[in-house]
Amino acid sequence: MKAPTKLKRNALLFPLLAAFALAIAACGNDGGMGPDPDPDPDPDPDPDPGVPYQTIETYGGTGIAALGPDGLVPTETDFYLPQDLTFNVNGDGLPYLVDWNNHRIRRVTAAGVVETVIGTGELGDADAGPATAAKLNHPTHVSFDPQGRLIMAAWHNSKIMRLDLSGNNLELICGDGSRNYGGDGGPMAGGILDLPTCTQWDSQGRMYITDQANVRIRRVDELGIIDTFCGNGLPGYTGDGGDAGAAQLNLPSGQSAPPVGRMTIRDDVLYIADTYNSCIRKIDLATNIITTVAGTGAAGYSGDGGPATSATLSFPADVDVDSEGNVYIADTFNGCIRKVATDGTISTFAGTGGQPGFSGDGGAPDMAQLDRPYGIAIDADDNVFIADTHNYRYRVVYKYAP
Repeated sequence: MKAPTKLKRNALLFPLLAAFALAIAACGNDGGMGPDPDPDPDPDPDPDPGVPYQTIETYGGTGIAALGPDGLVPTETDFYLPQDLTFNVNGDGLPYLVDWNNHRIRRVTAAGVVETVIGTGELGDADAGPATAAKLNHPTHVSFDPQGRLIMAAWHNSKIMRLDLSGNNLELICGDGSRNYGGDGGPMAGGILDLPTCTQWDSQGRMYITDQANVRIRRVDELGIIDTFCGNGLPGYTGDGGDAGAAQLNLPSGQSAPPVGRMTIRDDVLYIADTYNSCIRKIDLATNIITTVAGTGAAGYSGDGGPATSATLSFPADVDVDSEGNVYIADTFNGCIRKVATDGTISTFAGTGGQPGFSGDGGAPDMAQLDRPYGIAIDADDNVFIADTHNYRYRVVYKYAP
């Protein structure tokens, strides 16, 4: 769901760099003996920097569902059903974390500690005003507009909010909180939404909104006019090969529905997790043609090693794309992350696709257990970050040794 950017991994790297510096200092005095003429081979050589060194680790969370205090490193911070994370691509470069059931947006600072950007942790109506005093109702996603301002999908509030990160003033820009549908053809301030899950931006500065319970993708153009871009409002699975405006999506809409249907945009192609259809769709923004990338429309767990369009997924909630064009899917109810390579072949990238749980840190990602991963994000180095929601953690798969 997110434009990639560099992650500041200070909290993880500083201890390693300090230890490395001490090791160099300790080796600096060889007692006058000079180098060993026949040194023993390194028993644990560093991996070739051109060869992937993929292991899964916990990036944040303790595994305890709680409202944790700020000021701690991510692995010492409590999160409650974390939903997603996004990197501020053109701004501070930091990861912003959606602490869903704590009703807060948080970030990991350049110093490597967690701080709250929006929300008090109390449930409320997402009123405009001081961001750190706002009371939210289950925010689900953040993106950043072309001016670098934070855009928050206040999901249960049915609002889209905006925060200029140079200050603390939270603004309402779309939705009135009424959980309805309306406003097409007029200014986005008059747009009415029903459980907006996600926002994304194309190269022309247009904003796309997953209007989940309205089973549509809305679009706000360069002039600020809102309209329906994809979906006819009726749940279904139709339209591949045609205009996205006539296609049907299938997203949950009830009061107890989970937040799903997240999107990403890469090279002006929009990808959406068509959750209840158990598939990933894509829309070429130059032609508005919609097609299926992965899934058959039936829920299941099958197809690894074959074409992604013949594979089955189960309740995919999120999708992202790396710098090489590989597509990563939060295959939520299968408890795994699936990967669609550029040749269209699907595989399981992280998680086992079996019994949910928590295990595997330090090992191969496809041997680890996840539990209902709802979110996924990829940074500029193609490291894959996972909101391991029911484990109350964020996990990361580093492409190379950190």
